[in-house]
Amino acid sequence: MNFFKIIIGLSNPINKYYDTRHNVGSWYIKILSKKYLISLKKKNKFKGYLGKIKFFDEYIYVFIPNFFMNLNGKYIFSLLSFYNISYKNILIIHDELDLLPGEIKFRYGFGHNGHNGLKSIFNFFKKKKFYRLSIGIGRPNNCNKISSYVLSSPSIQDKKKIINIINFSISFIKVFIKNINISYINKLFLNKINVF
Repeated sequence: MNFFKIIIGLSNPINKYYDTRHNVGSWYIKILSKKYLISLKKKNKFKGYLGKIKFFDEYIYVFIPNFFMNLNGKYIFSLLSFYNISYKNILIIHDELDLLPGEIKFRYGFGHNGHNGLKSIFNFFKKKKFYRLSIGIGRPNNCNKISSYVLSSPSIQDKKKIINIINFSISFIKVFIKNINISYINKLFLNKINVF
């Protein structure tokens, strides 16, 4: 039996915010979908784009919310309820200020570190733990400019690092789904940090 039943890349509305740091979760799903020819279809009921792929004789859903980050939780909760997917069987992909561009970390827990998308999800999940993949975007020098920083585009160099580490992690997507070994997966990523 596969562990992950759905992979969700957190985002703000795609058309307006796709190229921003806060939307790297949606970059992940877009790149994954392109690699595996997944058709993402707009689902107004869930305020996002949904697709699926078959791994190990089971279908795994992929989802990009197309609504504001601080309200993602409502629609993600609705989606999981509709498809009867437990919070234990989801993988959330999101941006992470405390990791540099080119860094990535696999986690399990319920900390949000101020991330509005994660806060929204935790509110609906009642702080239950789930798996997530944190993609580094770095922090601005001025802590008062975090909001404008996450809603702006990374530099060309930083974007290249982010895209490269996303591609690298996607090459291990079947490991994610089949073998939930946090320390093993993070060792794979650690060997690739900032080498691009």
